[in-house]
Amino acid sequence: MQHLQEPFDTPKHLLSLWQCGCYIHTQNLITLGSALGMELPFKKRSFLLQTLFLHVKETHQEPVFLSLMNDLLDHKAQTLHENIVHYPKTARLMQSWLQKIEKTKHLITREFALHVKEEHE
Repeated sequence: MQHLQEPFDTPKHLLSLWQCGCYIHTQNLITLGSALGMELPFKKRSFLLQTLFLHVKETHQEPVFLSLMNDLLDHKAQTLHENIVHYPKTARLMQSWLQKIEKTKHLITREFALHVKEEHE
């Protein structure tokens, strides 16, 4: 029996702590928007992320968004590393989060690389 794999849903993945490995706060998204030249209101994270993605695609800022998102995820991973150093008994739990963050970085890089490639063809 073969399982059908759902297409990768970037916003859904980033909003899910279980899938992404870290929690992306509303303020994180507002800060990303600001760096991309947007002023975002305090709303639901899903709304903010959808708005960000639309803006990024309309303004062709995929590489900038990808860089900003990777910086954010790197910062979250660094915080987890520091927690592991200070609280070694958390390592077993936090290692899986670190792996998910790395997987998320890989997936969004692939996702945005595909979008950029499709636009240029």
